[in-house]
Amino acid sequence: MNTRFTPDVQKLNPKFEGYKLSPFKEATNLIRFPLDNIQVYEPTNDQRLGFRDLQARIRHSNLIYGHPLDQNRGSAFCIDQEFNLHMIVYDKLAKKINTYLITELMKPLGGLPAFVEIDNTVPIEPQLPSAVSVSRALLLASNGVGDIELIGLEEKNGDVLGTSLGSVCYLGVGNEGISPVPCMLLTARQIKTKIMLVVYSRTPSKTTEFNIATLELDIPNPDTEKLDDGSFVLLLKTLHIQTGPEVPVYSAITPSGKCIFGSEVRYNQVKLSQNEEQEDTATPMDIVQEKEKSRKDIYQWSQEGADITVQFQLPDNTPKSAVNCKFVVDHLSLLVQNSSISYPFRKLWSTIQPEESLWTIEDRTLTLFMTKADEYTRWPQLFDKDDGIMEALSADHLSDIKDRLAKFTSNDQSDSSSLVPNPSFVQAAQHPAATDMDEDIDDTGEPVVFSVYDYRGKVVDEFDSGNYRWICSSFDTANKIPSVCLQMDVDGLAFTLTEVGDKIQIQHAATFDAFSFVQASKRDARFIHHDAYFYFTSIIESSRNAYLYYHHDDKRLEEVQTLIDLTQGHDVDIIGAQFLFEKNLLILTESHLVLVCLD
Repeated sequence: MNTRFTPDVQKLNPKFEGYKLSPFKEATNLIRFPLDNIQVYEPTNDQRLGFRDLQARIRHSNLIYGHPLDQNRGSAFCIDQEFNLHMIVYDKLAKKINTYLITELMKPLGGLPAFVEIDNTVPIEPQLPSAVSVSRALLLASNGVGDIELIGLEEKNGDVLGTSLGSVCYLGVGNEGISPVPCMLLTARQIKTKIMLVVYSRTPSKTTEFNIATLELDIPNPDTEKLDDGSFVLLLKTLHIQTGPEVPVYSAITPSGKCIFGSEVRYNQVKLSQNEEQEDTATPMDIVQEKEKSRKDIYQWSQEGADITVQFQLPDNTPKSAVNCKFVVDHLSLLVQNSSISYPFRKLWSTIQPEESLWTIEDRTLTLFMTKADEYTRWPQLFDKDDGIMEALSADHLSDIKDRLAKFTSNDQSDSSSLVPNPSFVQAAQHPAATDMDEDIDDTGEPVVFSVYDYRGKVVDEFDSGNYRWICSSFDTANKIPSVCLQMDVDGLAFTLTEVGDKIQIQHAATFDAFSFVQASKRDARFIHHDAYFYFTSIIESSRNAYLYYHHDDKRLEEVQTLIDLTQGHDVDIIGAQFLFEKNLLILTESHLVLVCLD
């Protein structure tokens, strides 16, 4: 492997003397917009997170890049505490900010019911809500608990309207013990009629491990099937999943659909099929279908009117005490000790009446009897996320089951204990990150390894930063692969990444004089970025100031730096920053939007 990050000596400025502090012209170049009716999402503080989890969350910007509406109007998005998606539009001619309520995302349910006790490796903690702009008309959004929505945007009569075109559930690898799997969007890109996206989630492990999944979603068209509520039926395909101990500091999708992940560690590919020989020749869709096929014998189910019947075959000599089953209005919690039956908290397709639902065991068969809340609604599948298991019980079989149900329900109350699960075999719930709070962290810094993955997850190119320490990537910009900034002595060297065949071409594009030195001198530096056009670099604190460092290509002896007091001494946090378009930077605090014009 070679670093391929080679400095262009013509772009170095060894005679640079320093930065000259210049007051920022707030009266003409800064707009403060109060968030009177928007309370930006803030996670609860009742979660114990490992270092790598916290590191990824600190890097996350609650202000989401949006594609420009035209050459004079830039946009961004944010998600509030009620999971409403808001669009922020800045008109640079009018020097005015407007906000628009786009849509309400799917709200996560509350915490797990008190009776649900699951293994301490199950990644039940929700991730932060996130979104990625795909185009002027499309945006992907996640509520943090595994639901991913495709949002359509339209400008009409001076207003910006939005609606959820459809939603999908992220199922992860399948061994997490929870479905859907809490995840967070990293990046996405439209490629012809499809959207490629990357999410990360926790693995079912006592130590901090992450799955980095590359997924594919078809963009709906007029021929796409619709549900009764008018939303499209969307299909989410898993292309490949990489696993490792940290979330990549750099993630991008190239125009041809390759993924680039930059991290201090190399990732290992997760095998999505148990049959390795078939996996070598199978397409991603084959892998998904094979995975679904292997699960079709787990249970059988049928429905008649308000009644739903589900049957599982148990291992020999399975006692009633090994079954832990609880019914919730729209979820099923089912665990059977020493078996493959594991549904810790699985969302049902619709709602049921828990008080009218029960379970029995007879002749190695576990039978669940659930009563629908709406007897006139026919369920197309048992769970919210279709696992491919269709109704399988014949009418005669169903009649026989009903006769046995009548026998069970006519027994004396003293025998009803057989219907009550014994959860004693399940360990007490524990936050999976609680075991790795004291993990060793290497603070000396390692080279960042950039791995390029093709459609199936094969590494087709790889290079690292060598002796150059990672500083930052550029702000998101429409249809551009983010550039990177690496340390060389006291300077920051900016490199562009361009796709050429299967390889990535790297070019030294700019030198940010002494930027590595000033960055190292800042104790509080939450958001560090440069713009895609190499006009400036920024270091934004978590609660007070933004430091901006201007850049020119003429090798001048002095450059200008400026300081902006974002919060004006108020006790609020700075929670996001995004580049709108050339020389316009938008910063989000808990109480205000701050628009910085760098003309």
